[in-house]
This record gives sequence, structure tokens and C-alpha cells, in this order.
Amino acid sequence: MIPVSQEKIEFIISVAREYREGSLAMVSEELSEGHNSDNYTEHSLAGIVEESKPEEHAQDSAYNELKGAIDTLNEEERFGLVALMWIGRGTYSSDEFEKAISDARSADNQHTAEYLIDTPLLPDYLQEGLIQMDDR
Repeated sequence: MIPVSQEKIEFIISVAREYREGSLAMVSEELSEGHNSDNYTEHSLAGIVEESKPEEHAQDSAYNELKGAIDTLNEEERFGLVALMWIGRGTYSSDEFEKAISDARSADNQHTAEYLIDTPLLPDYLQEGLIQMDDR
């Protein structure tokens, strides 16, 4: 059983989507000011966002909300969220959920929020992880 409530996971997915969309829009706006944005695809813009540091987005309310939502989870919830993301990403299968939680516990370094926020496609991985866990 996932140690994080469905409601919390869905909130994190929602805020993560908002954060990613805002980050892409911000990069697109910056590029349009000084460059011909026709040379950039959505994929290349996503890469630019992924390479930017979270500190650069400290003023971004979606970033702060996402970081706060993850930071307020207790340890077991954070481990469960990381395990769920790994399952959605394909690192583990849903049958390996307990192993994924154990590995998340072993890898814990008090920077879970930053790790998850820096993960490309975080909301998609979490959503896929939920689907896979429901199919079990």
C-alpha cells in the first residue's frame, strides 16, 4: 500500500504540472525577447528548463508550492512518493514497490523535494505509477 494519500499525490501532480508549464512559458518568453524562437521545439525548451537550477525559480509560486508540498510529507510518505515515481518511470515494477521504498529509504539525503522537482516528467511518472499500482 502506498504510504501517501491519493489526495496528496494528486495535489503534487497538479502543482508539478503547473510548475512545468510555468517554467516552459518563462523560458519561451525569455527566448522570444532576444532570439528567434522558431529554432526551438517544446522538447528543446523542456531541456533548457531541466538544466536550470531550482534556485533560479525561488520566486516562482508554483515551485515554492511544489517544494512545500513535498517537504511537508513525513519520511515514509516521501519514500513512498519516490518509489511511486520510480515505478511510473519504469525503474521498478509495481510488484517491486516494497523494494523501491526500501531503496528510496537507503538513498535518502534530505533533498527529496529537489530530486523530485528536478525529475523530468515528474507528474507523468507519478500518474503512471498510480495507474500501475491500481492495476496490481
